[in-house]
Amino acid sequence: MSLQSEQDTHGGAFARHNRLPFAIDVATGLLFYFVAKFTDLQTAALVGVAVGFGLVMFQRITKIDVTGGLALFGILMLCISAGLAVWLNDDEWIKLRGTITGLIAASFFIIDGARGGPYIGKGLARYMPYSDIHAGRFAVVMGVIGLIMAALNYGAAKLLTTDNWLFYKTFIDNFIVIGLVLLAMRFARTKPTA
Repeated sequence: MSLQSEQDTHGGAFARHNRLPFAIDVATGLLFYFVAKFTDLQTAALVGVAVGFGLVMFQRITKIDVTGGLALFGILMLCISAGLAVWLNDDEWIKLRGTITGLIAASFFIIDGARGGPYIGKGLARYMPYSDIHAGRFAVVMGVIGLIMAALNYGAAKLLTTDNWLFYKTFIDNFIVIGLVLLAMRFARTKPTA
C-alpha cells in the first residue's frame, strides 16, 4: 500500500474524507445537549434517533459519506438509547442510560475484538491517524474503555444534578475518552518487526 493511500485510509478524524463525518458527530452531540437543556432528556434522545436515521437516508440518497465507518452501529446504539429513554421515562434512569448503553456497546466492541475486529474495530480505526492499528486489539481496548466510561457515568449520574451530569456527559466525558484512547493506542498499534 502506498504512503498516499495509507494516509487516505488512516488519516485520522481530520483527514479530508473524515472531516464531514467528524463534524456531524460533534454537531449531533451538541444538538443533544441543547435539546436536553431546553426540553428534556427523552425528547433529546428521540431527536437523536430522528437525526441519525435522517443522516443515513441522506447518505444513501446522495452517496456523500456523512456517518463515517460506523453508521449502522451508531444508529443501533441511538435506537437502544432512545428506547431506554422512552421506556424508563425518568430523568434519574435516563442519566443511567449512558451506563446501560455503555455496557452494551462495550460488549459489542469486545465481541468484535475477539473475532479480530472485522466490523467495529476496522470502522473505528478509520478515524485514527495510524495505519498500523490491529483492529482486533483496538476493538477490545475500546470495549474496556467503554466499561470504564460506563462506570464513570454511573458515578456522575448518582452524584451530580441533572444539569451538572448533562455538562459532564457533553463536554468532560469526551476529554476522558480521548485521554484513554491515546493511552490505549500503545496496545492497539502493531509492533514493528525487527
